Amino acid sequence: MPKWDEEKVHCQVNDDRQKKDYAVQYLTYNTRETWMSVKEYEGEFTPAATHDKPKPAACAYTYEEWKAEIFKLYPGSESRDRYTQNDLEKLIADFLSKGTPSQASFSQYHREFQKIVKWLANNGKMERSSEKEKFQCRIPLTLWVRIARRLEILYPLHHPDNPYKVEEMFNAGDWYLKGNTTAMASILLTGRQGGILPTLSPQSATAPVNAKTTDTSGADSG
Repeated sequence: MPKWDEEKVHCQVNDDRQKKDYAVQYLTYNTRETWMSVKEYEGEFTPAATHDKPKPAACAYTYEEWKAEIFKLYPGSESRDRYTQNDLEKLIADFLSKGTPSQASFSQYHREFQKIVKWLANNGKMERSSEKEKFQCRIPLTLWVRIARRLEILYPLHHPDNPYKVEEMFNAGDWYLKGNTTAMASILLTGRQGGILPTLSPQSATAPVNAKTTDTSGADSG
C-alpha cells in the first residue's frame, strides 16, 4: 500500500473533502484513480435537474470513512495494525546506537517518537502517561545531563518526582544541540579563515601552564 501521510493531511486542512484531495495529491496516476473511484470519495452520483449528465451529490461520507474503505483495498494494512510496541522499541534502539545525536537527528527522533506514541495511545496499545518516562530514560546520559541542567533553569519550581513533558525535554535538548552546533561551526570557520584549524595534543591539553619562566640565555656558564 502507498504510504499514507496522516500527519501532513491533518496539518494542512480541516475540511473532510479537502483532506481527501490532499491525500491523493502526490499519488501515481493509477493509484489516484483507484482511490478516487471509491464512492466514499465523491458520494453517490445523482441526475442533475436540468442536464443529462449526473453530478455528485453532497458527499455524506467523512474522510475517516473513505480512508477505511481505502485500507480494505490492501489486505493486511488495516489502520489498527499500523504500529506496535516493537516499532517504538526499534526506533529507540536505533536512536541509542548512534550515541550523542546531532540537532537534526534528535529532531527526527522526536517526530517519529511522537507519531508512534500518539497512535499507540489513541488505539489503546499504550498508556499516554508513560511516554514521558520512555522519552527521558532513552536519552543518552551525556545529553541528558545538559538537558536536565537546562530544565532546572527554565522550571525552578518543578517537583523532582514529576517527569517533565516530552516537549519540554525536547526543547531543552534542541537548545543545547543547536548551541553546540553553532559553536563548532564558528571554530571551523575561524580555522579556515586563518588557514589552519586549531589542534591540541594530549600532552599540551593536560600539561600545567607555568606562570613564570626563567631566561637562562645569559647565565654564566663557568
